[in-house]
Amino acid sequence: MKRFLALLLSAALLPNPSWAAKIVTPAVPVSIGAPMSGVAVAGAAAAPTLAPTLAAPSITAPSLALPTPSIVPRVSGPAAASVAVAAALAAPAPSANAVAEQAPKAGAIPALGAGAQVNDVQAETVPTREGAVGQAAARSQATLRRLEAPEGTPKTVAELSLEPEAGKAYQASPIDWRDEILYSVMADRFARSKRGFGLGDPKSGTSRHGGDIQGIIEKLDYIKASGVTAIILSPVTMGIPEAYHGYAPTQLLAVDPHLGTMADYKKMVAEAHKRGIKVIMDLVMNHTGPIFEYKEGSKFQSQGRKEIGERTELLGPEDLIDEDFTRRGVIDDWNNHDQATHGDFPPNYRHLDTERPETQEKLIKLANWWIKETDVDGVRLDAIRHMDSGFVIRFAREVKHYAASLGKKNFLMLPENSTGVDGDLVRDMALGMDSGYNYPEFRRQQRALHGRAPTRELENSFQTALGALAGTLSRIVRFIDLHDTYRFLRQGEPESLLRVAFAFLLFSTGIPLVYYGTEQAFRQYTDSMDAEGPAAPADPQNREDMFAEGEFKSESSKGDKFDVESASFKALGRLAQVRKDLAPLRRGKQYIRWSDTWGAGIYAFSRIHAGEEVLVVMNTSGEARSAEMFVDSRITPADSQLGDALDAGYGAKTFAGAEGGSKVRVSVPAHGVRVLVRRAP
Repeated sequence: MKRFLALLLSAALLPNPSWAAKIVTPAVPVSIGAPMSGVAVAGAAAAPTLAPTLAAPSITAPSLALPTPSIVPRVSGPAAASVAVAAALAAPAPSANAVAEQAPKAGAIPALGAGAQVNDVQAETVPTREGAVGQAAARSQATLRRLEAPEGTPKTVAELSLEPEAGKAYQASPIDWRDEILYSVMADRFARSKRGFGLGDPKSGTSRHGGDIQGIIEKLDYIKASGVTAIILSPVTMGIPEAYHGYAPTQLLAVDPHLGTMADYKKMVAEAHKRGIKVIMDLVMNHTGPIFEYKEGSKFQSQGRKEIGERTELLGPEDLIDEDFTRRGVIDDWNNHDQATHGDFPPNYRHLDTERPETQEKLIKLANWWIKETDVDGVRLDAIRHMDSGFVIRFAREVKHYAASLGKKNFLMLPENSTGVDGDLVRDMALGMDSGYNYPEFRRQQRALHGRAPTRELENSFQTALGALAGTLSRIVRFIDLHDTYRFLRQGEPESLLRVAFAFLLFSTGIPLVYYGTEQAFRQYTDSMDAEGPAAPADPQNREDMFAEGEFKSESSKGDKFDVESASFKALGRLAQVRKDLAPLRRGKQYIRWSDTWGAGIYAFSRIHAGEEVLVVMNTSGEARSAEMFVDSRITPADSQLGDALDAGYGAKTFAGAEGGSKVRVSVPAHGVRVLVRRAP
């Protein structure tokens, strides 16, 4: 994960009446360290020191750094061996008033929902609102809870059955994932049902806000209406309560009770399938949450394994044992390959030993069990660059084989690798992965897509990617923003620019991904085009609450943002329909037809498939532009009449160019898009 895990300081409060029980206070103080908020990437410009971003008026965040409860404090964050680490800033503890505000109104904490338990915790350690201020000092040294999995969760990997449920019909895979449009959802921030509840300060970007699986179920029709066809949901496995994002798992066979139950998750997948929506599960196979301390400190050691001291969180399944962890200590040099592939993510996220055959077997069986139980259509494999290559090969082979036995013959393996190096995408696919996140092009195309650089940069970026990836480029997931990056729209930019970006995203070669909220024109309150970094991190400000009751909002995300009549939502839906209607936009080869060298303006390319050519012409400028360009004369000869799939009133006619071949002159309005197809004679 490029932007690693933001954790809430006030984790032990458990303020909502629907979540609690007996509370224990282990004698383990929790100190505060800040994880990495940005990285400098090999092959891409390092993030410069930036002035602090202009925060949106209604977002309150005490610091740009992301606070992390830790046993052993470190300042850093995960990245590839080729990635240099930028230091992050420490964040202050919450105030006594903030603690009091989030405490229950009175009395001890009521029973836990969804069958979860907290071991031996004394109720009086959680303050009432009336008594919280006096106890705030103790609360600022937040004590860890030991959370057990909900009742009915399998105890061990060994007991898991991979025998398909009798009579169950599993969802078949898509014929071609290039036909899909992915939608990335952060479960805690997307939609909150009446059962949903938060933890800590609802105005803080690092606390749980109460989004849940039932909330997602209730918004599936909204998702379908946007034109997207597959959901990538942030991890649902149970982890420490502080980790709202899900990337600190401790109970690997359980759904997090904050999000719902296993039954809820199965229902969500089934309801999505009824609507033709696929579901991709985010699996964390590289590490667990902070389950233990080291006896002699956490500094990385190049030889041998460290001895485990205090057990700080319960780990499930129970047959994940000490030998399943590398136990080499915490990474402090991300350019050191040994550390990057064997060390713990700071401050205390314990690295699984994916080189060990016995560990591999457990993780593969665990993944297959989730597929069998939930009927998901693919997996996102988090932090792949930190895993053993042999494990990745074996995982891909065995999990795909098992999925195929359930009828999922095109089960998707989507690895997360954010180094920004084209060659790393090639490597991951050679290991058996089906796709990858197109971070290299994402970083190269930023300024041009925003109209702040010549569109020739888009052409150059495409040619670089094509040279590295060749035919596999069409299988790569492309995006304009993510939960680890700035929102596409920046402060002060016109919303019309987003329509151009959507067209670029949906019509270029590859599998498009839309980040939740972007279809409602959520924006980042910075005008920087540079890579996000510690001086101006993307998160948590890019992880706003989508639901109306949420209090972590920016000016662009205020209120109920499930607006099917908004301009951006309707634009996305229209473009998605055109992509669905025109096969070349999904499966065709791409040929650049025009790019401007002096600034914002025209960028044009053809997609050709099965003897059909579609010409896409977009304008990144705030002024109308036109250009004369070639088309394929064998498919679109001179005197062909072209119509615009987005504007029935526009047409253009091809002519014979003086140089030979067939040409067409196209005019495009400011921040406009043309999708030209040959009309029948």
